[in-house]
Amino acid sequence: MLIEPELAQVTLVLIRNFNPAIFQPAWLARHKLITDPAAETASIGIIHPDITTFSIENLFTLQVERERFSISRTIAPWVLISDLVAKIFGELLPHTPVSKLGINLHVHFDAGSEAKRNEIGQRVAPPGPWGEWGKLVASGEGRTRGGLQSLTMIQKNVTDRPAGWLQAKIEPSVRVRGGFSGIYMETNDHYEVVGPQGEDARAIVSILQDKFDSSIKNSEKIIDQIMSMAK
Repeated sequence: MLIEPELAQVTLVLIRNFNPAIFQPAWLARHKLITDPAAETASIGIIHPDITTFSIENLFTLQVERERFSISRTIAPWVLISDLVAKIFGELLPHTPVSKLGINLHVHFDAGSEAKRNEIGQRVAPPGPWGEWGKLVASGEGRTRGGLQSLTMIQKNVTDRPAGWLQAKIEPSVRVRGGFSGIYMETNDHYEVVGPQGEDARAIVSILQDKFDSSIKNSEKIIDQIMSMAK
């Protein structure tokens, strides 16, 4: 990326039908997807028929609900969670109904100054069309400064999938040191399979394996477009 993010995360989200209670560190270790020591040191939030959450340091954070499976990683290489999901649903649970996939990139980066962040905000969301009120919005400094709070762009004519979209969001970041120069961006690269293909996991796993690397690179390109304004 043009600017090294202060924080970054990739999240994979699958939608349809899941059994949260089976997703446990010991189950992953038994199938050689993680090591026994990793399973033994996992930080478990809850394991319940309706929801399971746990994290394994330096590997991933997992949350499974009855209709949503989510796994996140905050350290590259990102492909490790893609490979893990492909093994879970391609080899162990291929008959699980999965009809939707999100490949999501989240970054917090430092624009360098409050003034530069404000400049970027005004370029992507100009206050001018708001007239006199727009001038008030763009006034002030620090905690009294108004402006862009959340902007989402979506591309719906994505031709490399039977259904889905590509979405990007930009907001001020509250996680960058200093508090007034950070920008948060996320992309949601959403894929869907329709009809009988959604009755098991094979089609979604195939899409994940085929698209993961290019999806991340394309998301980085979109984010770089905004980051380039801070140069």
